[in-house]
Amino acid sequence: MTKFVIFAILIFSASIFAVDKSVFSEIPQTDSVQTHNPLMTVSLSLIPGGGQLATGNLAKGFIFLGSEGIIGWIAYQQWVRYRRSYQGIQRWQDSLRAEKRKDNFEARDTMFLTNRIALAEFDNRLQRARYYNASAFFGAVGVWNLLDAVGISGQVSGVSNPNPRTAMALSAIPFTGAGQFYNGEWFKAGLVIASQTAFVFGGAQFQAMMNKSQKYVEELSADSSFLLLDRRDRTDEWRNRYRDAARRRTMFFWYSVIAYIYGMTDAYVDAALHNFEKRFDISADYTPIENEVAFRFTWKF
Repeated sequence: MTKFVIFAILIFSASIFAVDKSVFSEIPQTDSVQTHNPLMTVSLSLIPGGGQLATGNLAKGFIFLGSEGIIGWIAYQQWVRYRRSYQGIQRWQDSLRAEKRKDNFEARDTMFLTNRIALAEFDNRLQRARYYNASAFFGAVGVWNLLDAVGISGQVSGVSNPNPRTAMALSAIPFTGAGQFYNGEWFKAGLVIASQTAFVFGGAQFQAMMNKSQKYVEELSADSSFLLLDRRDRTDEWRNRYRDAARRRTMFFWYSVIAYIYGMTDAYVDAALHNFEKRFDISADYTPIENEVAFRFTWKF
């Protein structure tokens, strides 16, 4: 959820500053455009936001630097929790070995501990999925940062007169940002690629966890002593974990749908308004008509 909030903030920032074409648009707005070597801007952006800051794109530079720092810290915290979760597995395994060393151990007690080991292993895998998801977000924003570094060089551009339907059709190809590239919007292309890829990857991770929980239950049920456990240990614990994974899978699924729709809508709108500043113009002039003073307003669109 935290990672999605960060993405939402980035998208909101892009939407706010997109009004000022000098901040987020890669399309030249004036005849005199400063250009840079794309290799240089990309190389500097190996440090998140470096290429943007070096070329004077401060807003984007600080956004990339700050977001990568936050997501990197989250990924590290998830990795620490993932490594610590092994301790829980070890404790239950030690308890099971100690139980089996008893002369008169009961099948119910050993199955209880076996089930606890399986639950601890599932929790370990769940924590690993969270670590992988955080890492995927970190990498996705990194790719977004590098793509934008190419865009700010001023050496690349989209087609001169983009067709909205073509742009929308290209953006229907998932994970490519093709419609945004077609429009010459590298910043938005990176955003579309990063969000779609990270959200689908996250959903796939939790779908795998749902399948894994069912597999654990099937393996444990193969032993008749599994039925000796209380309902809470036999059913409720696994059901809660399955539902939690399903909830997260569904959440990432809807995030993916939103990112997909955003990509197509943004490509269409940008193409439709590509020449808005040139086509839309309101001007007035003074025209003398037969010794009278007259004013004429011209509205071009």
